[in-house]
This record gives sequence, structure tokens and C-alpha cells, in this order.
Amino acid sequence: MQTRILPFLLTPSLLLISINVMALTCSDNPTQNIVQANNYIFHLLDYIDSPVKGIKQEVRTSTTKLDTDTNHLTAKHTLEYDANGLIMQSHYDLHSGKKLRIYSEHLQKNKSGWENIIEDIEDKTNSIIQFNTDEQGRIVASLQTKKSVNFIFFETDNYMYDSNHCLINKSVQWQLKEIDENGKYTGADQKGASIYTFGYQEQLLAKVLYQFSNNMKNERDFSYQYDNAHHRLTIIESSYLSAGKEAAHYTTKFLTFNEKNDWLTANKVKNHQSNKQTNIIRELTYY
Repeated sequence: MQTRILPFLLTPSLLLISINVMALTCSDNPTQNIVQANNYIFHLLDYIDSPVKGIKQEVRTSTTKLDTDTNHLTAKHTLEYDANGLIMQSHYDLHSGKKLRIYSEHLQKNKSGWENIIEDIEDKTNSIIQFNTDEQGRIVASLQTKKSVNFIFFETDNYMYDSNHCLINKSVQWQLKEIDENGKYTGADQKGASIYTFGYQEQLLAKVLYQFSNNMKNERDFSYQYDNAHHRLTIIESSYLSAGKEAAHYTTKFLTFNEKNDWLTANKVKNHQSNKQTNIIRELTYY
């Protein structure tokens, strides 16, 4: 039992905030801040956040090379937006080099807000995340239920905003209940909590501070590079620090652009794993 649960519990930052969801904004436009915050909170796998300018739909095809040219992962990600740039629907499928589907996410709007249905074939888990909104359209709470053959995991997230509708805080409560082969609770429970604080610089996310109930404090820092001549973002770097030491460093480079300055191809690399790169091709449809 412990060998299956421990890897799940020891990676809270990866579970609660995707590494690849980047460039959250806090601008002078309160309405757009809600759009950006909601898109960020969805934490869709391999989703790179960027300002949406009249895009109706996009399809992303990502290929991640592993240890050899023949060993790779391929993902297809289709996103649909409303006229303000808010994600209305998203479907993500990840396949191994043998063309076997190993992971999927499907986000769709419902009466209370949105729901994201996740199937992890490798880990043999199924999840549903319900996102609830307030009267202003901001996501203020989400509830995740993850089921496996030997545990059920519950997580409740609450979100706080400043007066400009910028996301500033996320509080998390989670509980894991062990179950037996008949699906009955064994009585063995684990609980935890965490608080995330978001900091901005020049209207872009610069730092996320994590404080966990086991007294662990981590942080994630972001930096950005621009092509000022063409007025577009070209590089995002993300460093994850655990106990003050860098545990991971990621670099995303936007390589080609269209006439509207929307990026069309990108490359992601994890430091010290330059042979493990993800190449992304983006196809756009406009309103």
C-alpha cells in the first residue's frame, strides 16, 4: 500500500499546480484578470498560458523525446475559448511511443462552473475536479475526487483575489482514505494542508510561495525575456526551489510566430535533461 501512495503524497507542487502553467497576469484590466486567473486555475497538463487575442480554437501537438529517438510521448491538446479568451472546453490525450493512450483530461463547462475529468491509465486512477464560480465569474473553490484501487483522495481548494481580481492566494485541504479490495474504508486516513501565495512583478507572475502543513516551505520563481522590436514574449524560465535549493529548472522558448504575434511553435527543456525535450506545434482558428 505505501509504495503506491508515497510517490503521490511526496509531490504536492506537481499535483496542485502544473509546472507548465505559466505567465499568469495581473494587469490593469480586472475583467481580463479573471480570465487569466480562471485559465491558470484549470492547471491543464502541458498548457502554456499566453494572452489570447480573438482565438476561437487551438490544437497543440506535442512530442517529448525520452532516452532514444524511438522512445517518445505524443500529446494532442484541443482548446476552445470564448470571445474574451476564457477556456470553455479542453481535451488532452497523451500517448506513449507505442500509440497507447496513457493519460487524458477533459474540461467542460457545467451549471456550477466547470469540471475536469482525468484518467491516468498508468497509475490506474480516475479523477473529477469541480470548479465553482462566484457572481463575478471568478473560480472561488474547486473539489477534486481521485479514486484508485486502494485509496480515495479528496482535495478542496479555495481561491482569494485582490480588489483588481488578481489571484493572490490558494488554500488547500486534502485527505486520503485507504480502501480494501471490496472498496470499503480500512480506517487508515492521511490529511494535509497547504497555502500558496502568488506574487507579481510588472504585471506578470514572478513567484509562488508554498507552505505545507508539515512545515516544508518551497517556492517557484519565474522570469521572462522579450523581443522588444516585435513586442512579444520569447522565453519563460521557471525554477522550483525546495528547502532553498533548486530542485528543477525549466525553459520554454517560443520559436515561431504569425503576423498577429501569436506563438506557433515552442520548445520546453528541463535543466540537466537536455536530451528530454518537448516540441510543440500550435494551430489557431480565430473568431
